[in-house]
Amino acid sequence: MKKVTFGSKLVLMVLSLALLLPLLTVSASAADQKWTLTYDYYSTEFSEPAFIDKWYLNEVAARSDGRIEVEFYWSGSLHKTGEHYQAIQDGSCDITFLNYGYYSTELPISRGVEWKFRDSCTEAGADGFFRAINDLYDETPVWQSEYEDYNMKVLYMSNWGNEGCLFKNPVENYQQMSGLKLRSYGIEGDVLAAFGAVPMSIANNDTYTSIETGVIDGITSFGLRTAATMALHEQAPYIVDIGSGIQGPSAVVIRKDLWDSFPDDIKAIFLEVRQELLDGKFGEIMNETATEAVQIMLDAGASFSSWTDEAVAEASAIAVPVLENNWINDMVGMNFMTEEECKAFLARLDELCYQYAPEKQCVSFTDIYNGLQ
Repeated sequence: MKKVTFGSKLVLMVLSLALLLPLLTVSASAADQKWTLTYDYYSTEFSEPAFIDKWYLNEVAARSDGRIEVEFYWSGSLHKTGEHYQAIQDGSCDITFLNYGYYSTELPISRGVEWKFRDSCTEAGADGFFRAINDLYDETPVWQSEYEDYNMKVLYMSNWGNEGCLFKNPVENYQQMSGLKLRSYGIEGDVLAAFGAVPMSIANNDTYTSIETGVIDGITSFGLRTAATMALHEQAPYIVDIGSGIQGPSAVVIRKDLWDSFPDDIKAIFLEVRQELLDGKFGEIMNETATEAVQIMLDAGASFSSWTDEAVAEASAIAVPVLENNWINDMVGMNFMTEEECKAFLARLDELCYQYAPEKQCVSFTDIYNGLQ
């Protein structure tokens, strides 16, 4: 047998290390890699979704041991309202907030969870609705393809809480909306038109000037904290809970190519913090923002009221059939879903909303107002 000398052993050790070194280098470089992510948002930093997204992304960064940093761009400072879908496509931002109402052509399937006066969605509250639409997204491949086929990974589906409507004069039912010029966007325009109002598509950041100068008579399609931040109650001091439910379902998305490049431990942090939102943090934050909004407006002398159950039911009887027919016709016409598949999708949405309704933390701003009296 050939004797193995010390010199031979040394040569073998050197060769082994040479082979291992690239693997060790790759492992070390993956662990040491850092990312600075740009978050791009069209509205104010002090709006409902902004509070949610700041908490989420700051938590991800804090748990990453310095490997993730986030640069926040607020109020359209990087891209303006309506430009964020393209921005995520061309890579000029990394994470953004897509409000379905501004992207009806690009996100038609998503609009199947965008409702006004739908009982299930209203009953679920902002947090129960949040859980429901995230569950529904996770179990609906055709909906996922609306994002993933276009280089977007959905971090979570979000919303703006209960819709806040602000008027220059009291409005007690949908009949009194007739002839009023009302700021809106997305599906709310269809509802207002059915009510006999004149819907005016006005970007979030242009609303104050529009109500101040008389271009519009009132404001719909707003989260109440956002409205308070923008001081819209200065020009429209009658704050009305019309019973329409949750405002502005939206998607918080990250570039899919970027997501796919993350190592598993970084992805796990994003998913872990998402689960904490689903487990209750979303509702906690939303209640805080709604309470702040009511207090800000009360301190400024605003008046709060809500429609009667009868007035809400009358509005629902008009709004829900219009919205259902519009969405189903769009889906069938675009060959995304059959009529039966659309109805199954809506039935599942209702089922999930009612499932989570008994566990909701979020209360309406009417309940908050009554509690402060």
